[in-house]
Amino acid sequence: MSRKDAKYRGIKCLNCETSLDISEKYCHHCGQLNSTKKLTVKDFIEEFFANFYAYDSKLRNSIISLFTKPGVAAKEFCEGKRQHYANPFRLFLSISIILFILVGIKNKNTEESFTNQNSNTAVLKELKEEINLGVIAIDTVSKKVFHRDSIYKANEIPKSANDFEVFNLTLTSFRNFHYKNPNLSTDEALDKLGYEKSKLNRYWFEKSKSLKSNEVFKEISEYILEKLPFLIFLSIPSIAIIFWIAFYNKKINYTSHLVLCYNFYSFFFIILLLFEILDYFLPTFEDFLSYIFFFIIFPFYLYKSLRNFYQNSRWKTIIKFILLNLLFMPIAIITFLAALTISVILF
Repeated sequence: MSRKDAKYRGIKCLNCETSLDISEKYCHHCGQLNSTKKLTVKDFIEEFFANFYAYDSKLRNSIISLFTKPGVAAKEFCEGKRQHYANPFRLFLSISIILFILVGIKNKNTEESFTNQNSNTAVLKELKEEINLGVIAIDTVSKKVFHRDSIYKANEIPKSANDFEVFNLTLTSFRNFHYKNPNLSTDEALDKLGYEKSKLNRYWFEKSKSLKSNEVFKEISEYILEKLPFLIFLSIPSIAIIFWIAFYNKKINYTSHLVLCYNFYSFFFIILLLFEILDYFLPTFEDFLSYIFFFIIFPFYLYKSLRNFYQNSRWKTIIKFILLNLLFMPIAIITFLAALTISVILF
């Protein structure tokens, strides 16, 4: 016998104590099933799978819509069709957590692999020979070539080098010096290298110790990319303001723009998840696909989302799309600078 059978219905909700008619299957106040039947193991299992399927079907509908009808799920959710789709914020948060975990596991495995390589003397020697080819700068006056595997004192770094080359040479020199003289303190190392014992130089010397290789900018960029999903997560409310400005309409409030942003970035994060998985099996093919996605599919998907959500004409959507990108640039620059600053501080 099912708990939904009429014979088990009561005249008062067991949850909120609202008076009910015997014909009511669910409480009209709190929505709980109107049943006085004691819970059995069978009922418990049935309710678990019923609730799971309810969310699972919403999740399935949302993901299918994200891939086949850009912007439609957000539009229908804002119009009130909320039983058909998963909550946009909940969906985005779930995908974000999975992506964070996957990226974290991948980076941990990469670190362990690098550590295992360094523990092998023969491999380390081979790596050092490869590193010898890494040219960072060339002095235009003396024609001297500067390598990332060497150690240079402060007065030896070429004056003709740009800021990035100077920073790269300084950090790799710090790292290589510490590798050869691990027992020296930071102040002693800076003295021998001819650097002022300032807070900044001490900070960079300490940071250089944590570098896994002499490819400084590659490591920093990988760290930024690792934190990018989290930065996007924090910046979405600001991005929604840009959508609100570009597509200002009295009938569309800020929350509706926010829903579109969450759905749009849910799709974006799902693609990143797929790329992370693909990179594990086919790294070369993943690079090729990522270029296609970011430069062709991604802009087109955004255009279709805007067209379906705001219901504007094709040319008006294109104009708004251009405006949106113009407004987006300052936020993108700020986000990049924030990512760079946070990455440098926490690296």
